[in-house]
Amino acid sequence: MSVLFEPVRIGGLDIKNRFIRSAAYYALSDIDGFIGGASVDLMRTLAEGGVGLIMTGAAFVHENGQGGPDMNGIQDDAHIPGYQKMTGAVHEAGGRIAMQIVHSGMASRMIARSGGDYMAVSLVENMPDYGVQPREMNEDDIEGVIEAFGQAGRRVEEAGFDGVQIHGSHGSLISQFLSPTTNRRNDKWGGPLENRMRFVIEVVRSINKHVKEDFPVMIKLGARDYLEENGGLISEEGAEVGKALEEAGISLIEVSHGFQDDSYRKKFLGITAPEKEAYYLSDARVVRAATSGPLSLVGGLRSLPVMEEVVKSGVADCISICRPLIREPGLIKRWMAGDTRPAEIKRCIFIVVSLKKLKVRNKKCQCFSNQLGSVISR
Repeated sequence: MSVLFEPVRIGGLDIKNRFIRSAAYYALSDIDGFIGGASVDLMRTLAEGGVGLIMTGAAFVHENGQGGPDMNGIQDDAHIPGYQKMTGAVHEAGGRIAMQIVHSGMASRMIARSGGDYMAVSLVENMPDYGVQPREMNEDDIEGVIEAFGQAGRRVEEAGFDGVQIHGSHGSLISQFLSPTTNRRNDKWGGPLENRMRFVIEVVRSINKHVKEDFPVMIKLGARDYLEENGGLISEEGAEVGKALEEAGISLIEVSHGFQDDSYRKKFLGITAPEKEAYYLSDARVVRAATSGPLSLVGGLRSLPVMEEVVKSGVADCISICRPLIREPGLIKRWMAGDTRPAEIKRCIFIVVSLKKLKVRNKKCQCFSNQLGSVISR
């Protein structure tokens, strides 16, 4: 049997194989972030398809951190009953599920365009153009968002999820704190890496304070910025962040990217051969050298031999995929049955996020139950 189908333990959670469904923005909630039957069906379908652990699309933890009008929300207790239906459906199908939680910071286009309290870590050049300038977060704002993450973790556990994953990549608020490109603060939250990572460490501590001791708290970490110009987060810094996160109680780190500009993004799109897969593998090696806990690798993984080599080499313990499961939700079951053809994702929808502006690129997509799916480059 392939090592990919062996069980693995993440914190206090056992999952049946090494496959994690990486989080994706799937645009099925209402304007206040409440989910419905379509979201429940989506997660049930993934559980039935055999994936070891499902990560939901990111849910915003505070009303001023909402990225889009159809984004999942977990900002108050009223959301708990809806998510209980989701977790119940997944568990009934024999699956495990964790919620990804986020604050979008300066990427909170919903808040900016609606005239809400639009905030950023610091005011820098090339801010997203949503028609209004954000204000710089003050100490009360920062402490308030940290507490919001903690309360969101509590709600996630009460809703019956098997774990929670912090969105700390792809230009989210945590990325904005970690990256020297977007964090120009001169207080205890900015400057040297020790200060820039303070926010995410406090977020982890806040969540751990509000959940049971064995409840897995995970993170999708942007371990490196891929920017043509110098000044972004480098992988060695990302590794230091990963080490500090483990010391703070993180159960699993999913290695991904922080900010990307167009020059790098083009290199990562269009996986046409095995050698183009696993494009964050070099970053994962650097993080692995500094950490000892479970790691998962995301980024262009399509074929079993490549995935097996990643796990056998010890660079990662788990494999995170998303677009292959949008194209073929029963992919893991197919592989387990002996049909080991690579994932085929010629048609998909994805969102490309730039520091300068938001670009949306649409292509035909075949998704779960003919629902619209959208993914940030996985």
